[in-house]
Amino acid sequence: MATLPQWTKYLDDAFVNTWYEIQADGIDNILEANIFTAALKNFGCFKTQVGSNIVTRKVEYGVKTTQRFSKGTTLTQSTPALDTLAEWDWRYFTCDVNRSLVDDATNAGKFQIKSYIARRLEAARAACSTSLEKELMQWGDAYDAPKQMNGLYDITPLATAEAAASDVDADTQNVSGTYCTGTSNGKISRTNTWWRNWVQYDGGGSQSNTNKIAGETSEPYALNLVPDMRHLFNCIRRGAEAPNFILMNQLIYEAYEDEAEDKRQIVQSRFMKKAIDLGFDAYTYKGATMSYSDRFAASTLHVHMLNLNHLEVIYQPNVWFDLVGWKDTPNQFERVNYIVCMTTGLITAQPRRHGVQEWAS
Repeated sequence: MATLPQWTKYLDDAFVNTWYEIQADGIDNILEANIFTAALKNFGCFKTQVGSNIVTRKVEYGVKTTQRFSKGTTLTQSTPALDTLAEWDWRYFTCDVNRSLVDDATNAGKFQIKSYIARRLEAARAACSTSLEKELMQWGDAYDAPKQMNGLYDITPLATAEAAASDVDADTQNVSGTYCTGTSNGKISRTNTWWRNWVQYDGGGSQSNTNKIAGETSEPYALNLVPDMRHLFNCIRRGAEAPNFILMNQLIYEAYEDEAEDKRQIVQSRFMKKAIDLGFDAYTYKGATMSYSDRFAASTLHVHMLNLNHLEVIYQPNVWFDLVGWKDTPNQFERVNYIVCMTTGLITAQPRRHGVQEWAS
């Protein structure tokens, strides 16, 4: 008959072995549980980096100019700054897997133990999935202690400072980064016009190609959504790659359905087919897959147009949905393990490839 230490060791191994057996599928399930992370996975945005305290990307922003000349012209020389370095910090999140002596003992049967392990790991997997989606769709610069990962609103910040990067739970955010001056993406100030995404918003005024302002949204969105979306899409696309993924809240998505259902494109992109297979509702808009997420609050009337070829989620492969080892709780019969992740969240070295619309009503 197995002694208590032997049984505990057996369960330790069983949990860890079970997790590593399902880890690959588990990560797939985590990343494909939400439309946003599914899109990031499909477009190859999840990339690894081993080592270094920070993640860096070279950013080219300076330009040279030509000179016209004729006989006798005195030529000038210029050596403008051509590039700089954007850098992102590592962020961490974890979910605990708990056990107790009582649970271990009452689930000691051959078949019960498998169910017991599966329940504990499934609960942790679901928590990781929810947390990853939630944090990727928030504004990383809004949090001080501890810092959260770079999120969607760091890539496509709004034109005005507003606490609108909340998730469906309506967390308080105290947003400190704005479209004009925030430095949450790559620690480069958005006072540099070359480090801006496109915006279109109520009160935006006339279009400004230099400042990446697409102009003003035409309120209400229910009557003007399609022409305004077309304008922002074309502003981003002009002279560059077009967005290939569009994400919005449910109300705007339903307004699009009302206005454009009879114009729905039959041609489907590779990812749109994948998204539909995974159970998500989606349209193809000008070749881009368009969908919605319940992580936007009902009052968050935003449309994010992204080029996923220029988005990355950097993670440390040795600390990515990994179990770190069982630990005893002092003076208790409980034991705990942690599924840990190390990532930057979303990063982009070319903000101009992306855009966001803000609707007041």
